Amino acid sequence: MTYNYKPFKYFFITLLVTWISLFTAAFFSHAKGLESYQIPAMLPGLFAPFVIAMFMIYGSKNSELKKDFKNRIFNLKLIKLKFWPVILLIMPFSLFLATAISLLFGQPVEQFSISPEFTIFGGEVIIILIILFLAPTFEELGWRGYGVDSLRKGKSLMKATWIFALLWILWHLPLFLINGYYQNKLIHMNIIYALNFVVSIIPAAFLMNWIFYKNNRSITAIIIFHSQYLRHTAIYIR
Repeated sequence: MTYNYKPFKYFFITLLVTWISLFTAAFFSHAKGLESYQIPAMLPGLFAPFVIAMFMIYGSKNSELKKDFKNRIFNLKLIKLKFWPVILLIMPFSLFLATAISLLFGQPVEQFSISPEFTIFGGEVIIILIILFLAPTFEELGWRGYGVDSLRKGKSLMKATWIFALLWILWHLPLFLINGYYQNKLIHMNIIYALNFVVSIIPAAFLMNWIFYKNNRSITAIIIFHSQYLRHTAIYIR
């Protein structure tokens, strides 16, 4: 493709918008009487990867880049049949296996039940929908629609994935400060859980990039996998 990707510009603007948005949301979440502004403040940050990618793609005036992006959206034909079990089952299987192993270290068998107090964000239905569907969809339209490919230019997949993993960690950091949010709950439960989440981003990035490039750079494949990842990691919060 004859297009000069601009990874620094894309990730700098995306992180800047995200951090301003999410740090503002964090302030509102702890300010008495201003909690209602928290969700509106969060939305620009959560959708920043997608919005900035659209500016980069459609502002490029490059017909090849635009066509390539359109061809990879919701195109199930790009996904290889043998990868469907990986995309759909690897997360629930991994969670089940990890929970089973924890029993050997004295953890309770009740871990296999879904917590009756299960919430993702204060029980708000709109936030549950954003996290489990809209967030991974719009994130991946940005990350795999432009971001990851921009890092690959002139770099090996290994190096590009390491860079992306570190940037993805930075993108998530403000979420730990937003009162009631998933990452914030992890800190209050146990700091080890929060650190585990941060570290888990690295293998997740490698696994997702592997699926991405093995399936003709299918954005749909990663949206489905990312949704599975969030659903099966959030649902067991107690």
